[in-house]
Amino acid sequence: MNRISSALLILLAGACACWAQGAPRKIIVSFKPGTSLFAQQQAISAMDAMGVGDIASADRARTFIAVVAEKKNGRFPQPLRSLAAASPSILSIEKDFRAKWIESEPVSLETTPFPAGDSLSQLGLRKLTLPADTGRNFIAADIRNRITWNIARVDAPAAWNYTQGDGVRVAVIDTGIDYNHPDLSMNVAGGYNAITGSNTKAAYMDDNGHGTHVSGIIAADGERLVGVAPHAKLYAVKVLDADGNGDLSNVIKGVIWATNEHIPVANMSLGTDQPSPALEQAVEYAALEGTVIVASAGNSSGGPVTYPAAYPYVIAVSASDSDNNLASFSSVGPQVAFIAPGQDILSAWLNGGYANISGTSMAAPHVTGLVALSLAQGYLGLGGPDGVLAQLQKAAHELPGVARNGQGHGFVDALKLVQ
Repeated sequence: MNRISSALLILLAGACACWAQGAPRKIIVSFKPGTSLFAQQQAISAMDAMGVGDIASADRARTFIAVVAEKKNGRFPQPLRSLAAASPSILSIEKDFRAKWIESEPVSLETTPFPAGDSLSQLGLRKLTLPADTGRNFIAADIRNRITWNIARVDAPAAWNYTQGDGVRVAVIDTGIDYNHPDLSMNVAGGYNAITGSNTKAAYMDDNGHGTHVSGIIAADGERLVGVAPHAKLYAVKVLDADGNGDLSNVIKGVIWATNEHIPVANMSLGTDQPSPALEQAVEYAALEGTVIVASAGNSSGGPVTYPAAYPYVIAVSASDSDNNLASFSSVGPQVAFIAPGQDILSAWLNGGYANISGTSMAAPHVTGLVALSLAQGYLGLGGPDGVLAQLQKAAHELPGVARNGQGHGFVDALKLVQ
């Protein structure tokens, strides 16, 4: 774990961007692996603070340790790095900031809810009806009528004769999932609410819609919609509230929970422009433990990739439109690994409904679904997350006219991925 330690020591000096926003009352203190509980408590006490939350890896060596601490009186002094003298075991200290993690440009996140009772054809929604024989595999009529243009565009139907992602567990780190939705109910297998610390079913119900929409792209399998990996199992990891807001500590808790549960792939269709040493450490821990993290690049209209997508060990996904162009709202940068459909994407919504939404939040779950197909074929055992990434790269092709920083390795073809 030396890489984690060295990276975070460098980041400690660069975390001042968050500190400059005002003296905080609540901070995240990251400790070196193996730091005892007594040493943690001593360090927090020396700051005249109390621990209000613990985020740690499941293993006995405690390779990831972070404590959320709150000042007993007043606020923490600036700069926060001055508090590091409390213990030689401290890796980093940062403000536990609150952000709107799924905030987007107005043009890039437009929801058009539709009622549950009407068929998609009655609603006039654009979908792609394929012929019964694509030339590569047979698609039954009942499935053909549920395939939207974006699912066909990544060639998912052609892969389903090989695998539909059977049994692969996928964590959706988001606003929760509407587990009663008829196109998702059969695939939601569990979850966790990082805000309340509860894993009861009611605790991870979606009250925003975003997580439900993302989940439908990954693994819908109902009468009206089908996702990229329709037989994958979804785990709702609720880290954001009804407004899409969330504390940094809760997002980190969601990553660590999914990793500790040994869920092999997690989707993070969320982001912020504020870097975080603890979040970077969390996604690196996930990768080292075998969890593939896929994240949306961001909706900054040509601006830089947001976090966590900008971190190493994360697969960052930009968005394309139906003409295979880079979507105008998509973030770009050297961190982009792949591009996927992200404009006018139809998927599930709250209360059994449906919505058309645009954003890189919609692009990322296509790649997450493709990862699930890859995992079902056993590629996680071939080099862990790096092996999965290598398979995605082999199955990708570049889109003409799109710069490399807007598409990375390009567009992943599901059939090439699983053959």
